[in-house]
Amino acid sequence: MKFMALVCGVALTACGCAKQTATGEHASEATTATGATLHIESGRFAAAFDQSRDVLRDLGFILDRVDGQLGVITTQPKGTGGLATPWDQEQSGLGDRMEDAVQKHRRVVRIEFAPEGVEPGSAEIRDLRTEQRPIDARVAVTLYRLHQPGWRLNPQAILESSYTHDPQLDARGMGAYSVAIRQDEDLARRIVERIRERLTQQTAAH
Repeated sequence: MKFMALVCGVALTACGCAKQTATGEHASEATTATGATLHIESGRFAAAFDQSRDVLRDLGFILDRVDGQLGVITTQPKGTGGLATPWDQEQSGLGDRMEDAVQKHRRVVRIEFAPEGVEPGSAEIRDLRTEQRPIDARVAVTLYRLHQPGWRLNPQAILESSYTHDPQLDARGMGAYSVAIRQDEDLARRIVERIRERLTQQTAAH
């Protein structure tokens, strides 16, 4: 119990820090954020792409696809223990940390860049590195839940929960599997805001 109380306290502190990071006072002239979309003025694509990649790495995500030509960045699924791993940064509040502590959750981030008014993935997109129009970056975070047969949850001591193992299920290909349960819009907005803040700082430095 003492351990869980300590973890909760650290988690609350981390959540507070995350909320402060996600709050920006002013948008720069070069970038503006709306929901989970970042508007990038002409000539700033390379900088925005690089900052997007670095923000994901700072959040602990491992990059899966980094395509500067077509403007796509994706990550590998990132797992978390919620309250049990207070150093994780993807949770946007205590509720997320509690839910992640009792469920096997993984998050996958996808950032797609496209000229303003053009849908991501459109055949019109040839090479964004030479694009002269303003560009929009759209961030999506999908939350997956890992289902594993034999999960035995201990409601009184989460850290003492355990699994039973059935070799017959494994042999039949019925082991653990992931299901997309929702979009983590809060994290998507925080990622957008972090990218915007970095671009604002970069502009100010020049």
